[in-house]
Amino acid sequence: MVKVKKCYLCLTEVDEGAKICPRCKAKLGARKESGVAGKRGFPLFKILLAVVSLGVAAKISVRSHSAGSAAGPEGNGTAVVSVKDGAIRKIKEKGAGDLGAVGVADIGYKEDTLCVYVDQRFTRLSRPQQEQLLGIVAGEWVKALGKDSTEVKVLEYGTDKTLAELVV
Repeated sequence: MVKVKKCYLCLTEVDEGAKICPRCKAKLGARKESGVAGKRGFPLFKILLAVVSLGVAAKISVRSHSAGSAAGPEGNGTAVVSVKDGAIRKIKEKGAGDLGAVGVADIGYKEDTLCVYVDQRFTRLSRPQQEQLLGIVAGEWVKALGKDSTEVKVLEYGTDKTLAELVV
């Protein structure tokens, strides 16, 4: 009884010892248990695939490591960061339209200092109006941090030039 194998392209049955399919002229590999001759592997492709996989895994681990280190040196820091971020989000939600109308372009923080980024409309307000607006914004920040007072920096939007520093 002659053993046969199948071509992996056209599925023609050929002798076990044949190296080339007589029908489609494809090179034949070793016979598998299923009876279909396996295609020879391409080692360069497998190496390339392994290198790309390692690169993706390294990129993911670096990204997750940098996200963990952004929490700060004091442990994981998630409670402190989430309270501050929550306060900023709350301030922005409350006064999204009103703050923009008077020239407040953005609000952020550095450590415990509230940073208010303003444009030219804010500088046209009178000094008492500016202080009143900053007092309202800083009030939410003080409540979130649980302090009696807080430092507020007024920065020019886009250039980060300090226009004023207050303690409210």
